[in-house]
Amino acid sequence: MDAALIALTDRGVRFTFLGEAFRSRQKIPNEDIVDINFNQVEVSDADVEALLPLSNLEGISFWKTGISDHAIEMIAQLPKLIRLNLCGTQVTDASVPTLVGMTLNYIDVADTQITPDGVAALRAGLPDAEILA
Repeated sequence: MDAALIALTDRGVRFTFLGEAFRSRQKIPNEDIVDINFNQVEVSDADVEALLPLSNLEGISFWKTGISDHAIEMIAQLPKLIRLNLCGTQVTDASVPTLVGMTLNYIDVADTQITPDGVAALRAGLPDAEILA
């Protein structure tokens, strides 16, 4: 696990691993991380770049964090991401086209800067996804 992810862990981020139980942060391959919980942790868009090597990441919760539209542009590169919690973030309608282009089956955009029109666009673009607004 690289230094950026270890630093995030030290700040309170919780990771869920596939396979062997978590014993030593330095021994967990990035490929084994499948879910990350940033709930109420002080993270910013700059911190999100550390997630890009996590090729098997399926879920991220950014509940009540400082991320914005720039973070969405970065996480859209994660090929297996299907669950996303953006509740309480600064994400706006500018991220809707990016979010619609992802293969999400669950997204929470309650208490964000996404307008009712943006939510409607999400529902139209992700018709099979569970969308909380």
